[in-house]
Amino acid sequence: MPDIDTTYESYTDHEEYIATNRPLIESIDLSDVEAVADLACGAGMFSNLLFERKPSLRICGIDLDPRQIEISSRKFGKRGMLAADLQSWRGNGAGRILLLTGSADALPFADGEIDLVVMGNAIHLMPDKDRFLAEVARVLRRNGTFVFNSVFFNGTFVPGTEALFTEWMKEAVLVLEEINKKRAQAGEPPVPRQRNTGGRAFAKGNLSESEWCGKVKNAGFVNVRSGTRPKPITRTSLRLVAPYEGLATVLMSGYPLEISSICLAEAADRAFDRMGIDEVPRLWLEVSATRP
Repeated sequence: MPDIDTTYESYTDHEEYIATNRPLIESIDLSDVEAVADLACGAGMFSNLLFERKPSLRICGIDLDPRQIEISSRKFGKRGMLAADLQSWRGNGAGRILLLTGSADALPFADGEIDLVVMGNAIHLMPDKDRFLAEVARVLRRNGTFVFNSVFFNGTFVPGTEALFTEWMKEAVLVLEEINKKRAQAGEPPVPRQRNTGGRAFAKGNLSESEWCGKVKNAGFVNVRSGTRPKPITRTSLRLVAPYEGLATVLMSGYPLEISSICLAEAADRAFDRMGIDEVPRLWLEVSATRP
């Protein structure tokens, strides 16, 4: 089996993904910002973009996945930017980042301690969105800012583009059949599948732009601004994100990660080839709000 990166690192390090997210970070007023919470920080792409704009920031990145924290710690550690703990981050954290494994709905900050909270392409994963938004409001200071984006919302698909993603899943099944055929020829059993090990893809449903804005307002935020930004998904970006554990384990629920990742990555190129295209447009939701 070929080696495939099942973390988010390859995707978030790619220039296309960075270019998609850079305008959102550049739109934030950082003039009065010192303390930042980067929630679901992943491999640290948002934090890196923020440091590019204002190197004196002190950022705390939090992610539920310890592998993501290991990746971001490696990256910022090479640059000598890691803070040791909360105490040192609070007292002497300028130009440094503290990276913690933890949940975004139970933050380790005092009330009103944070100037800016950002969350990149992950808010749709929060199990209790109202609780999460209340926690963000708690840790933000008065006139602090909350900014997030997501490509998983009701309205992300440009009409007529859904066919590519349908074709992608069809091709993934065909790749799995080819793997099972080779296993049978070698006298091996088919790839095992454990039923009921994960949620059905997109079973939870995604909120629309107006629904997200309503939830943010209900959490007490003001000056809620939103919009959508069209960005293409290319064959390269789909191939890079396809093996990601958080996606592969949902789209091909119950199959071993190493198998589902291979199927989805291979199917990405096949789907684009079958459709005769190299990219499709996709809308990103962007929201910003202020804590009064």
